[in-house]
Amino acid sequence: MVSSHGGIFTSGSPYAAFDHQEGHLTAFFSFLSVKDVHFVRAEDLALGGEMQKRALEAAQAQIQTLAA
Repeated sequence: MVSSHGGIFTSGSPYAAFDHQEGHLTAFFSFLSVKDVHFVRAEDLALGGEMQKRALEAAQAQIQTLAA
């Protein structure tokens, strides 16, 4: 599952409690008996510029690792 966010919602961030997307999707896929779900997040994209570029590169690297 690939998602993008304008802010940072990963575990440990001040806004982690506001991330309802991953929990709902995990529950939904679990209901369908899909247990092996990986989440790739491109976060903090609202800042644009170099921060956005690094976030997208990190997400792409994670996708490559999962695909290998």
